[in-house]
This record gives sequence, C-alpha cells and structure tokens, in this order.
Amino acid sequence: MKGCGMRCRWCHSPETWNPKPELYFDKAKCKFDGKCLTVCPVPEAINLKSDTRINRKLCLMSSCLKCADVCPYGALTKVGETMTVSEVIGEVERDIPFYVDGGGMTISGGEPLFQADFTAGLLKAAKEKKIHTCVETSGYCSAKDIEKVIPCTDLFLFDLKQMDDTIHQKVTGVSNKIILENARKIAQSGNIRFRIPLVPGVNDTKEFFDKLAEFAVAIGVKAVDILPYHNYAKSKYTMLGSKRRFWNAGMLDEDVIKQFEKQLQEYGLETTIGG
Repeated sequence: MKGCGMRCRWCHSPETWNPKPELYFDKAKCKFDGKCLTVCPVPEAINLKSDTRINRKLCLMSSCLKCADVCPYGALTKVGETMTVSEVIGEVERDIPFYVDGGGMTISGGEPLFQADFTAGLLKAAKEKKIHTCVETSGYCSAKDIEKVIPCTDLFLFDLKQMDDTIHQKVTGVSNKIILENARKIAQSGNIRFRIPLVPGVNDTKEFFDKLAEFAVAIGVKAVDILPYHNYAKSKYTMLGSKRRFWNAGMLDEDVIKQFEKQLQEYGLETTIGG
C-alpha cells in the first residue's frame, strides 16, 4: 500500500511515501531514443540532456505516466497503480495453492493504515474467503483506524523504531506516543509480533533493547524480530528524483546483532534475526 505519514531517515521504501503513482528513472537504462518526448503532454518536463531527465515540478506524474508506457528499455517505470479491493483479492487468490503452514495475505507499505478503509475492506474480503491475514504496520495512525482492522487481522507485525520520543521524532519526523498506545490496543485483542529495524546510530544500544523488552513484556507481546539494516535502497532515492538523503550507515557486526538477540531472550521473548 502506498502512503505513509512517517519519514524515517533510513526508509527502504521511499516509493511508498506518496499515496499516488510515481515515476522511477534509471539513468543506466536510458538509450536517449526520445519516445518519451513524443507522448509527453508537457514536453518541457523531459530533458534528455539532464542526468535526472524528468523535471518533476512540471511532470503531471500521477495523472499521466505515458512516458513509462512507451519506454522500451525500462528506464522509465511506474511506481504504483490504482486497484479495487476485488482486483487485489483476485491476485491474492491466485496464490492460494502456495499458502502452506499458515500462509496467506500480508498487507504492508508504506503504512497500510494510511488507507485504513481500503485495508479494512481488503482484510474483510480475505477472511470471507478463509485466507489468513497479516498487517505490517508502524502503528502511526489513529486508534479508530486500528479498531477498523483488528477484527479481520490474524497477525500484526508491528514495527518499533525507538522508545525515546525525542529521538523518535528526530529520526522519523513524528512522535511515538500514538504508536505505543496502538501497540497496547492491539496487544489487548490481537496477535502481535514486534519487528525492529536495527539501524546504526538510531537504536543499536543496550538501553533501547532493555526499554523495548520491558515494554513488550508489560503489554503481553511474546515475540520480537530483529531486522538488521542494509543500504540496498539507496538507489531508489535517486530514481525518484528525491532530494532527501538516505541514511547511509555501515553494516552492524553479526556478533553485536546476536548480543541484542540474546538480550531480548533473557526477558523471555521469542526472538529471531530477520523474521
């Protein structure tokens, strides 16, 4: 699902921030054939002499994207499309033969609850077809939106970035207060696992993992997945023409990650590295 109200500095899915369709430009694939110019309703929006090619202030983007349709090399590609609940469920049903050992439909993003009504409708349709449902969420949404999806969600994968609100605001752009409240709400009535993007310089400390573990135990969460940071998404920012810089940190040592895993296990939490 596209759309997210957070702006995590290390985000690996910047293409999901904007709820509308967008345009990727991969400079390495461009052959300068000019087909994009022949269909663009605003020719000034494309400059073949520019490294970025697309003037995104002039580009009609979400209402057009004709250039992506005619690019034969994949240099210009669409990011996102508009679909109905029935169309999405149709795609999900095709994979039913592969849903073994409790598999099913996972809705992620972006933030699925940025489009809470659509997500709730999708979950309801899946349950009507007896498909297991999972929502991966940051918890940054209203309590009302959480209540919309709890009845039809079998499992919540709940991302937590920081327990300290001041740090959380600095690295994500938003407070964590509503996030922690929503975690409590889900834990009271739903199946929930915490997922922790382990990011150097953000939450790679013993203090963070102690606070996390204490919070998890206090509200009844029994499982935590540690997701180690990587920098594979750096190129996405360039392809989107984003001026925002990716959090280009180094990789954490495997022994350090295992120590955090052991720290959580000492609190009695089922813990994995990678999920």
